[in-house]
Amino acid sequence: MFTWCRNRLGYLFILVLPLTVQAVPQRIVSLTPHITEMLFAIGAGSQVVAIDQASDYPADVKKLPKVANYQSLNSESLLAVKPDLVVAWGATQVLMQQQIKKLGIPLLLLQSQKLDDLPKELRLLGEQTGHTAQANQLATQIADKFADYRLRSQHRPKVTAFYQLWYPPLTTVANGSFIQEIMTMCGAENPFANSNTPYPQLSEEAVLAADPQIIFSTQHGSDLQHWSKWPQLAAVKQKHLYQLNADWLHRLSPRILLGIAQMCGQIDDVVKNRH
Repeated sequence: MFTWCRNRLGYLFILVLPLTVQAVPQRIVSLTPHITEMLFAIGAGSQVVAIDQASDYPADVKKLPKVANYQSLNSESLLAVKPDLVVAWGATQVLMQQQIKKLGIPLLLLQSQKLDDLPKELRLLGEQTGHTAQANQLATQIADKFADYRLRSQHRPKVTAFYQLWYPPLTTVANGSFIQEIMTMCGAENPFANSNTPYPQLSEEAVLAADPQIIFSTQHGSDLQHWSKWPQLAAVKQKHLYQLNADWLHRLSPRILLGIAQMCGQIDDVVKNRH
């Protein structure tokens, strides 16, 4: 910056003062798998010095120190990697945030909840890590893909589908979950979409009453095959029990496009066979 000054002879001159520029962080710690994936996707992977225990993609992260699990943070391990930025998920990691603040380490919170949060937070990470151009390009590509899927969903034939998030207890998704957004994109009508919580627990009888044409699961095949006990169920009768990739669908990272393509592809195949 500069300012005008006057010397003893009355002449004006410019005094140049140094700008205060915030340094780009070079030692970043990520505390969730989806944040880790985002950092690597925008080109900031070489700046990541530690991760949480669940982060496993891309393969390079497996050699990094682990300083946290989903619920707790090891302060000594965190300090040992000398971070100049920690990136956490604001929705759940409240206690970890308090620890980090007490340690005086800069903290960036992401609030990922909806699909449209992904391109926004990619741009934010780009700004914070010195990878603005690459992050903006990726964010635009993802936002355009989301828009394309939403446009196509207006013309897709609708199929009743049940998403088995977990079993047991039998848990599904509803409005407020970005997986529900994906189901809508793909033309899946979820009979439990209007539940009171984004991740409701159900009885098997409720699913039998809804009689979905497709049942999706991201667990092991045996957890999906328990539906074969009810051969009268439309999805069982038509052999529409599909295993999906949990990492693609449950992490709000760029790989979610793979999950969307997988689910939409399965639904498209069912519709083609139906006609």
